[in-house]
Amino acid sequence: MTGRTLPTTPRKFAALAGAFCLSASPASAAPVTQAWLDEQVEQIHEEYGLIALGAGVLEIGDEPIIAVAGTESSNSDAPVTKDATWHIGSNTKALTALLYARLVEEEQAEWGASVASLFEGEARSIDPAWTNVTIEDLFAHRSGAGQVGPVWLLSRASDESPLTEQRLETVRARLAERPPGEIGAFEYSNLNYIIAGAAIEVITGDSWEDAIREQVFEIEGSDWADGWGFGAPQSGPVGHNAVFSFKVSAGRGSGADNPPALGPAGTAHVTIESHLRLLATFIDEESDLIAESTRQKLLAPWPDEDADYAMGWGIGSRDKLGRVYVHRGSNTMWLSHVELVPQEDTVLIVNTNLYTDASIEAVGALVSAIEARLTEDIE
Repeated sequence: MTGRTLPTTPRKFAALAGAFCLSASPASAAPVTQAWLDEQVEQIHEEYGLIALGAGVLEIGDEPIIAVAGTESSNSDAPVTKDATWHIGSNTKALTALLYARLVEEEQAEWGASVASLFEGEARSIDPAWTNVTIEDLFAHRSGAGQVGPVWLLSRASDESPLTEQRLETVRARLAERPPGEIGAFEYSNLNYIIAGAAIEVITGDSWEDAIREQVFEIEGSDWADGWGFGAPQSGPVGHNAVFSFKVSAGRGSGADNPPALGPAGTAHVTIESHLRLLATFIDEESDLIAESTRQKLLAPWPDEDADYAMGWGIGSRDKLGRVYVHRGSNTMWLSHVELVPQEDTVLIVNTNLYTDASIEAVGALVSAIEARLTEDIE
């Protein structure tokens, strides 16, 4: 499907409220240079015994800085390249929320819509309690929907019916079988985003995959349109996990990712550069993709300021960086950390194609090093 076109007239957006910490970057902040990031990636890759490690940093107004180290697979000598695609797992979630926000801007959807109203006429039976669950509750994991469970994963893995049917049948069964759990209580769940993805499919008449390509990934005129796809990347790094301390390649077949029906919750892959450029729109006041009101909606804690999760973003705080928005994605064979640092007008990504305790520590170490560098004073 042909992607949509960005507006040709730039829009200037006012800074977000102080709660979002969008103050100007201090003049004394040390930049993340190519040489510095290369050194850090090489060092951590070696120290933690990873297969491939990639990282990128983008300050609004500058070009992205990307560094990689290692090989594509544990049984390959092919070096990983800067334009490789990486599985981003649950970091897909914030992009599904963005897709819905785009539909709101186009007046195809609305915030505050109840789950019951989104599937009215599509489900044979809906428990009345679902009228109290909103689309925001889904995106913030406060719907009480519960988990998909291993039986769902196994059955979907062998299901050859259209993905739109698989998702809608999943929703129909859940809405009819019982009311939601404790509405408002945080419970991280892929089912929330499968329901939201199915709602997007009902609204647009397209699959979630086609809708997000058109509305988000491949918009004509954008600088982030290259490298997007779904499922295990078919070139470049291969996902791995560990079996009795051995690094085992997951390959590139269907077993290398979750079932495609889980898509809205976490099956996207993309290059580091395209991912950085798209993430930058979440904090770029001059973005032509996200209006100020939409940005505030997507980044606001839900349901109130005491919450630590927004629409696909965990919310944290750093002593010198202020409020940050973070998320990690993994299908148990990849690990991807994404972060928005509004105070520094910066976004960062750290990816690896191995999911182990060591890889989790390695990603954390590199993220911490980058965060520290962003606030390091220079002469």
